[in-house]
Amino acid sequence: MSNYDPYEHALLWTCKHCGFMYVGGQPKMECPVCESYKTSFIDLPQHIEAQVREEFPDNPHNHRDNRARRVELIGEHNVLEKNRVSGRVLPAASGNNMNPSKDL
Repeated sequence: MSNYDPYEHALLWTCKHCGFMYVGGQPKMECPVCESYKTSFIDLPQHIEAQVREEFPDNPHNHRDNRARRVELIGEHNVLEKNRVSGRVLPAASGNNMNPSKDL
């Protein structure tokens, strides 16, 4: 897919260290490229991913040039400071099944 599809954005996760992009509901436990823990994944803003795909329309999403540009743009746009590490909250590894407000 060479064109950016804004409707796919809700399922895009990006490693803030290496720029690897994961498409799906939840990222794996660690990044397959840099082996960072899954809390390193952020929900990248739409305009940044659109810019990356416009600059490299013929590259696969996780080509090294795309990944490097994502990391540059994350820094240029202060995404980590604005989003406070991530755009979404990932569930804990043990699961979020417990509700502390419920009586046992």
